[in-house]
Parts: sequence; structure tokens; C-alpha cells
Amino acid sequence: MPIARLPNQKLIYFAHVPKCAGTTVETYLGARFGPLGLLDSRFAKRPLQEAWSLSPPQHMPEPVRRDLLPDTLFDALFATVRHPATRLRSVFLFQREIERAIPQKTSFPGWIGTLARSLATDPYALHGHLRPMNEYVPREARVFRIENGLAPLVSWLDELAQEENPECSVKHMNVTSERIAKSLPAGRKPPTIQLNKPVLERISEIYAADYDRFGYDLTPP
Repeated sequence: MPIARLPNQKLIYFAHVPKCAGTTVETYLGARFGPLGLLDSRFAKRPLQEAWSLSPPQHMPEPVRRDLLPDTLFDALFATVRHPATRLRSVFLFQREIERAIPQKTSFPGWIGTLARSLATDPYALHGHLRPMNEYVPREARVFRIENGLAPLVSWLDELAQEENPECSVKHMNVTSERIAKSLPAGRKPPTIQLNKPVLERISEIYAADYDRFGYDLTPP
């Protein structure tokens, strides 16, 4: 989970929830405030014997973070979240089409049916992408929904830093749909996944804590 120092020396902590615009936010923080701590963009490329954790440090679960980096170290903590169903759809497409960690013939409903067992037996699977958002976000964190855009986050950072930086803009990074489109051969259409009611209901059962804490309805906005 990246740490940034602002120009006024305030130290802030970003709880990076996988597939919630985390790379976009990290890129913006780095461009505006300089190199970040606890960020390893090369984690997936490191040989197993060189890895010091089960998932990238930017995907640190909140119970681990509390033990290693208590709230009192930071002037502010924040996170970005999104509707659990659209988040999982993005995870699925990214892992199946880009990372190839999910077999190509796997269907989205079939994959959703495996999540409860996966979370129980291997919560660090897929570099922590399956974990509920609730397990990443500190209780005291300021939470931003990406459905509302990232302008509110930039304004909040302006207040914390006590300065604006209009020359530093948010650049959307690691967007699943864009990466898939670039990887496809000419003429092939990107895969589409419908979020029907049975799938939405199953996701809401598995990730009930996310819906409750972050105030999402069954149907994505």
C-alpha cells in the first residue's frame, strides 16, 4: 500500500484495492509528490525466490498493515473503491485475457461460483485480487468511489498539501478494457460479460461486507 510524502511533509497512506484505479492513483501520486514507498510494480516479474511477500506490497491486507504501519504514522489514509460486481468483472477479464491466469474457456458465472472456496483456501490467489475491498481499506480512511470520478480525490489532496498543481493531471493507467482491445488480433471483438441478476445476487452474498460498508446497491450504477 503506497506511502507518499506531501510538500508540507505530511505523510499519507493509499490503500490500493486491486482493480479500483489503483495504478492510476499511484501514477498520479508519484508524478505529483515524487517516489512512493511500499510500491513494487515489478512484483509479478520477480522470481519466486526473490519475493518477500505473498502479494505485491501495494496489495497489503489491512490486518497486516495495522501490525506493520499503525495509523499514528500517517497524517491521512485514503482508498478508492468501486461496485463489487464491476470490480470482479474487471478482475476476471484481466486475469483471463491479459494475465492468462484463468483458463480461456472459463465463464464468468462459473468463476464466480468458485470464489467463496478460493477466498477460504487461498486469499492471496491472483496477487490478492479476490479479497473483499473491506479487507484492504482502513477504518479511518477517506473513501472515494471511482464511479464519481477522481476529481474529488484531487481536490482532497490539494487541501492536504495546502497547494494545487494544475499541471499534474490524472492519467488513466492499466485500464482492463483498453489493454484487452490492444491485445486482440485485427477484427476480433473484445469479450463482453453481462451482469445478470443471479450473478449479482451471488456476488452480493460473497462480498456482503463490501456492499454494506461502501453503500452499494445490488445493481451497479
